[in-house]
Amino acid sequence: MSEKTDLYSLAAQRLTEYMKGKNIRKTPERFEILRVICQISGIFSIDELQVYMEKNAKFQVSRVTLFNTLKLLEDATLVIKHTLARAAHYECCITPHPMVCLVCQKCGTVRKLESSKIENWLSEQKCKQFVITQPVLYFHGLCRSCIVKNSIRKRQANKNKKIQKK
Repeated sequence: MSEKTDLYSLAAQRLTEYMKGKNIRKTPERFEILRVICQISGIFSIDELQVYMEKNAKFQVSRVTLFNTLKLLEDATLVIKHTLARAAHYECCITPHPMVCLVCQKCGTVRKLESSKIENWLSEQKCKQFVITQPVLYFHGLCRSCIVKNSIRKRQANKNKKIQKK
């Protein structure tokens, strides 16, 4: 059995227990969305999930169903929601672990930084009268492609100014 299948099995079991405890209906759509989410590695937006669903799902679901199911999965602590400047991003998080995210302020891309030192530091942090369930640290800045685009734009603007002065 593959790691993704094991992940889905664990997630489906936890979702079933959560829905049973809350007296929520078990629908095939919810489990299909969960199955597809377990196949996605990393952080994704609702738009990206919709594309994944179109390519990989056994059947199609509406955008409203995606939103509602993501909320349910978030409440069941199977998905973590990253609320960023432009839109919400999600990530399959069956077993919570510290993470560091790099967020580009220009294009909105999000990627995870693999840094065991920072992750270890995050896992050791304690707060009085507060239980940290998912330690996440966000760094906001510019990604490499936006830096390159920005420097090209600046050079072009400088060339245009020099031409106008002549």
